Amino acid sequence: MKSISLIAVTLALGSTTYAASIPKSARAAETSSTFDYYNGTCTSEKVRIRKEWRDLTGSEQKAYLAAENCLISLPAKSGLAATTNRFSDLQALHRGMTNTAVGDIIHDVGQFLPWHRYYMHVHETLLRQECNYTGPLTYWDERLDADTGDMFTSPMWNSTGFGGNGIGSDGCVVDGAFANYTEHIGPENEDTEYCLNRAWDNSWAVEMANSTVIYDICGGYNTYSPWWYCIAELAHKGVHTAVGGVMADIKSSPGDPMFFMHHTYIDKVWFDWQKGDPTSRLYQISGPAINESANAEPAGGYPNTTLSYVLSSDEILPNVTVETVMNPMGGYLCYDYLT
Repeated sequence: MKSISLIAVTLALGSTTYAASIPKSARAAETSSTFDYYNGTCTSEKVRIRKEWRDLTGSEQKAYLAAENCLISLPAKSGLAATTNRFSDLQALHRGMTNTAVGDIIHDVGQFLPWHRYYMHVHETLLRQECNYTGPLTYWDERLDADTGDMFTSPMWNSTGFGGNGIGSDGCVVDGAFANYTEHIGPENEDTEYCLNRAWDNSWAVEMANSTVIYDICGGYNTYSPWWYCIAELAHKGVHTAVGGVMADIKSSPGDPMFFMHHTYIDKVWFDWQKGDPTSRLYQISGPAINESANAEPAGGYPNTTLSYVLSSDEILPNVTVETVMNPMGGYLCYDYLT
């Protein structure tokens, strides 16, 4: 996965049909707006505010970790292969979406961001409905740490949080809320028992997740394509690889609870970009609906992702369309971010 580089992605974007004009200042475009995002049943009184880990109180942090461990303690319900608890239902769901009849339909496709936004909602729903979690959903602001040159400086990487780097020949995580957790799904398509593991790569994380990547390289694109592809290939994939271990497994990565911290952040990056020009960006979608690297081009060309594309969670929650999740404050979803 580390064969990717900033130069390679930039050149690839410039040479595809995704190419778009770049405004003079991406940062200037990302300003607050008077646009009214509230729609349907989502109101200013009902909207939930998601917070960065460091903005949670100590008791809120403990409650979030306890809720994740609650999912781990509950029996599996999905019936998906190799599941052993409710948390693993989510992991198996993710892996299943990479193994459909047309290959991986949640990565390298236009619905990559909408599906993962929906997936974060599925995760949040289980936390609230099955583990009685009442606190804010949280995320890791990776850019803050990347800009310091020490990607793993956040206090969440300690024995009272998500634990630290893996140790020993297997890279097992032996401290924190998920110490010595046993995985049963993966690596990739295998079903084996192995430890939750990590293998940090600080320099790679810093290169992939810093402000220049978010605001200048990717943020410079003013249309969904190629913006989504830039974020997916750099900030998204780069941090998966840099945390390493389970997180670097494209199929089974949700076996590390850090997955949800990472993807809630990626969702925030997307919503920030949408807010930069909500009139044109809030419901803007494009890109291939099937993975072009895994499928021969159909006679009529590759299908495109549209607002009517259906997102599935294998019946953990009802299916929804891409359009349903495009606005996080649109009714089906009802959340915003603190900053």
